[in-house]
Amino acid sequence: MKMALRRIIILTLFPLTLFGQQNFFPILGGQRVGTSVFSFLKIGASARAAGMAEAVVALNQDASSIAYNPAAIGQLSGTQVSSSRVQWPADITYDFLGMSRQLAGSHYLGISAGILHMAPMQETTEYMPHGTGNYFIFQDRFVGLSYSVRMSDRFSFGVTLKHVEENLAGHRMRSMLLDMGTFYWTGFRTLRFSAVLSNFGPQARPEGSYERFILDRETGDEVIIDSEFELFSPPTVFRVGSAMEVIESQRQSLTVSLQLNHPVDNAENIVAGVEYLFLNTLALRGGYKLNVEEEDFSVGAGFYVPVGPAKLRIDFAYTNMIHLSDPTRLSLAVEF
Repeated sequence: MKMALRRIIILTLFPLTLFGQQNFFPILGGQRVGTSVFSFLKIGASARAAGMAEAVVALNQDASSIAYNPAAIGQLSGTQVSSSRVQWPADITYDFLGMSRQLAGSHYLGISAGILHMAPMQETTEYMPHGTGNYFIFQDRFVGLSYSVRMSDRFSFGVTLKHVEENLAGHRMRSMLLDMGTFYWTGFRTLRFSAVLSNFGPQARPEGSYERFILDRETGDEVIIDSEFELFSPPTVFRVGSAMEVIESQRQSLTVSLQLNHPVDNAENIVAGVEYLFLNTLALRGGYKLNVEEEDFSVGAGFYVPVGPAKLRIDFAYTNMIHLSDPTRLSLAVEF
């Protein structure tokens, strides 16, 4: 157990020392809101997770675990496939697909992809507020490859390398980001602990340049120069969480989870979730987020249906937002 604890500490602190130039904890509070790019990566990709306020880094749920903790797929078995659709505010849709498979021995492989998209939007200008007749698109997407290894019966470690791209009216921005996570069973009942660093990578800027008008101090004339776009940081977040079944029997179980999130572009927050499972068939979920301005509570439900040798799960979640319209999520997961 002492060796496993040392591994957790080393693997958790390793990225902080290796990439010390990036300031993970720049300002306590929300002073950096809106300063990161690829913000769609912060959208919850799983209805089960969203129903529990996304306090799931210490839960081994299904292939959607890739989006929260790549080490969690090292706790799964067989082949897992999960897909989700999120109805985001302003008629924006987010689709996610994940798949994980146990390779030889204690090695696990996963792939994932997500796309945030909307219908083409009409271009408007100050002189043509009702539209110019032209349309533009906005689209974010990523593709990720995950690897997890179970180092012992209690501890697993995982990484995800993903390519992220944004397209806003022809302006493209690309970057490679990294997720790293740990998953540890403490040995006390079903208590487990996880630490995850997500969306770590270099700063990114849109490709190309734009025309900028400046005043020539010598002549007093206005001149046009080509300028590069500003660099922005990815939405890096460090999460620490734990979970345990406080009630566990053949007929029912009650899982409680607690998680601390430390994003670089917002204030620290705490999220808590609970899931009640009856007869391994019906799941009811609830969650709450503390120190988050826009979101507060969430609820969800899930149904487990055996289909021959496979297991099918259907999950739905509702998240309450203060100012925006409330998003809903629908997920389908299959285990072979």
